[in-house]
Amino acid sequence: MKKDIKGLTLMEIIVAVVILALAVGGLVNLFIAGKRYAIHNRSRMSGGELGRVFLEPLQMHVRQDTWGNATNALTAGNYYCDDSATGHTGRTLLPGCPTSESQRTLDGTPYIAEYNISDMQAEANTPELRRVVLSVRWQENQP
Repeated sequence: MKKDIKGLTLMEIIVAVVILALAVGGLVNLFIAGKRYAIHNRSRMSGGELGRVFLEPLQMHVRQDTWGNATNALTAGNYYCDDSATGHTGRTLLPGCPTSESQRTLDGTPYIAEYNISDMQAEANTPELRRVVLSVRWQENQP
C-alpha cells in the first residue's frame, strides 16, 4: 500500500505562518527605524542651515565703528531667539534675531536658538575678543 500524500499538514502551515510573521515584523521595524533616522538627520541638517540665519543678526554687532557703543556691542550673557522667551525670568531676546515661530520653522518643525556670549579676557587677556556659542534646539516629530 502506497499512500500518495499531497498537500501540507496543519502543523506545517502554522510553523510557516509564524516564521513569515517574524520575518515581516523584523522588516517593518527596520523600515520604521530607517525612517526615524532619516527624519533625525534631516532635522539636524535643517538646524545647521538655520544656524546661519540665527548668526546673521550678530554681524551688525561685529563692526569696529560700533564696538565700543554699549547698545550695539555684544555683551556677555545668554540670549534667545524665541517669542515665548519674554515671559521667562532670566531670558533675554537677542535684538534682530527671528523671534516669531513662523520665521524659525522649517518643514513644520520650530527651531529655538540660544546664544552664550562670553568675554575671552580670562583666556587670552584680550578684552576685545568675545566667544559666541550658538545652540539650536528643536522637538522632533516621531513617525
